[in-house]
Amino acid sequence: MEQTDKKKSFWQRMRYKYRLTLVNEDTLQVHWHLQMSWLRAALLGNLVFLIALALCSALILFTPIRTFLPGGVTEDERQFLLDESMRLDSLQQQVDRQTRYLESVRVALSGVAQQDSTPPLDSMRVLEHEELIEKTTPATQEFMEQYDQKHPKQQPAKKQNQKR
Repeated sequence: MEQTDKKKSFWQRMRYKYRLTLVNEDTLQVHWHLQMSWLRAALLGNLVFLIALALCSALILFTPIRTFLPGGVTEDERQFLLDESMRLDSLQQQVDRQTRYLESVRVALSGVAQQDSTPPLDSMRVLEHEELIEKTTPATQEFMEQYDQKHPKQQPAKKQNQKR
């Protein structure tokens, strides 16, 4: 019998049918059975693999999942996304400016003025150079006295309302 098994060709062995049966042990009742050859099982396995591959490919190609893969976004789409991102950023900045403006108008209209916590830049410069301003040398004092003698302080002229 060993010789006859060896003499069978590959295709004959692939076509030989096997039976898979599920049997209830207590009653010996057959619940389910499957009769299939190795060739048919290989073809069925390949078919299931190809269907799964097609479904996964369709899922990736026709849904936004493709953007997570390298090369999934074309150059036009990338440029569009960059333009929209820049536009969104500028709109956000504009909304922030308008919000700050409306808040300052609300505070002004309510009559409650808040002190600015940061001194203006000009006063910071004055504070930095305050020592130099307060120190006067004898030459500086002499120059200031001479200037005051030549140019006495003038009172500003009062403006007259002219009716037209």
